[in-house]
Amino acid sequence: MKKVGESRQDVTLVDCGPRDGLGAISREVATVDKIRLINCLVEAGITKIDCIAFTHPRLIPQNSDAEKVMDGLKKRQEVTYIGLAPSEVACRRAVLTQVDEVLTLVAASEAFNHSALGLSTKILLNKTLPAIFETAHDGGKTISAYILTAFGCPYSGSVDLEKVLEIASRLAFMGANEITLVDSTGMANPIQVKKVVAAVTELGLGADIAVHFHDTRGTGLVNCVAAYEEGIRIFDTAIAGFSGTPFGAHKLDMGFWNVPTEDLAHLFEQMGVSTGVDLERLLECGALAERLAGIRLPSHLLRAGLSSELAEIGEQLKLR
Repeated sequence: MKKVGESRQDVTLVDCGPRDGLGAISREVATVDKIRLINCLVEAGITKIDCIAFTHPRLIPQNSDAEKVMDGLKKRQEVTYIGLAPSEVACRRAVLTQVDEVLTLVAASEAFNHSALGLSTKILLNKTLPAIFETAHDGGKTISAYILTAFGCPYSGSVDLEKVLEIASRLAFMGANEITLVDSTGMANPIQVKKVVAAVTELGLGADIAVHFHDTRGTGLVNCVAAYEEGIRIFDTAIAGFSGTPFGAHKLDMGFWNVPTEDLAHLFEQMGVSTGVDLERLLECGALAERLAGIRLPSHLLRAGLSSELAEIGEQLKLR
């Protein structure tokens, strides 16, 4: 069994399950269980975790205990704890907690900004985001910024690559430490991924570039590999695929959107790419996520097991 930190970490997996998955459950999940899931991921070797959203409690009641979740965590220095703050008020709440990094949102599609965030791209870039960035910086927090619909919009179709590049440049200028290209409703393909990633990285923005793919149409893993081949080393995932329906997407059962963390970790490890995680412990986190979700989640690895386990069974059969 691989020990956490035993080998060099070639890629970073950012687990969004605690925020994206737990935030989608209609029934109440105890604060202590949210903390358990985050701590489980830390024990498995995940070094960046999207923990909670500081959204208005009336809009998303599931996130009303955001401060309590962060206060209840026993933080580790090597782990970055992230909190979503879609507004200045939300960011002011976030900076008063143990959050290390504030996550912000803007779409490359005008239609998506209006539908999902209720604001125009101009207002987001000129008013909302600058206020969030200033508040986060003053509070000593780093900033991660999502570019939603970077690979296509469910409302307006294809998205102009120049628009993606313009927004990425603006975010870097404002001080984003990390910029994540998000395939909001699973429209991307590997050829497109390589084209967009290459164009963004060629800008030399000084910010880390990450990707967040949705497995809506079964292309999540192949798009991750395409991004890796183009130089991306930071990937958003969710334990066991734990997630809700993204804005603009057709409603599906909960948990069938994000790329399962353990599936991508296993794939990378099989490719000789070190993730720094303990896969067996990660499967324990997946099992916990399923219990909290109350449904079967789309993790392949939870069903099939590790390739190493199959190899051991094969060797045992040969000896008989």
